[in-house]
Amino acid sequence: MNLRTQLLIAHSRANADIVQRHVEQNPASLPELMACLSSNEVKVAQRAAMVIGNFGRSNPDALQPWWEDLVQAADDPIHNAIPRAVIRYFSELDSDLPQALESRLVDRCVQAVIDPKEKTATSAFAMKFVTDRAAGYPERARRLNAALIRLIPSGSPGFQNRGRKMLEQLKEYL
Repeated sequence: MNLRTQLLIAHSRANADIVQRHVEQNPASLPELMACLSSNEVKVAQRAAMVIGNFGRSNPDALQPWWEDLVQAADDPIHNAIPRAVIRYFSELDSDLPQALESRLVDRCVQAVIDPKEKTATSAFAMKFVTDRAAGYPERARRLNAALIRLIPSGSPGFQNRGRKMLEQLKEYL
């Protein structure tokens, strides 16, 4: 299967599932999916992000060799689906991350929360990622805490809800 061609057929869960099943059954096609995620074609990258997100939840360890590539894709996205999928993947991941990568992600996530242009879902996943690692990054946890206090009153209902929960969890680290 040519993944790019399949991704362009439709933007749907059903099509994403077809691509995901193919990658699960043919692990050698994972580099092709990662290339689609880094594509300069918005539709291809957006749809690949959906597959990566679902694939990552089902097969978290399979993406370990691609962690740097995932973070890079989230740092310079062509579509907001990319950082959302990447940050969600890492926020749900139970594996230990290399210190440098984790530190970079914590910084990226604090920035995602502070950025008023960031989508609510991405901010929510970013809050969780930083809060779950607050013990190892107390200065950044304080920065997130201060940002949440400032931003919650004007945030969307989803941002407010997640933000209040994260503030409660951050109390034990501040």
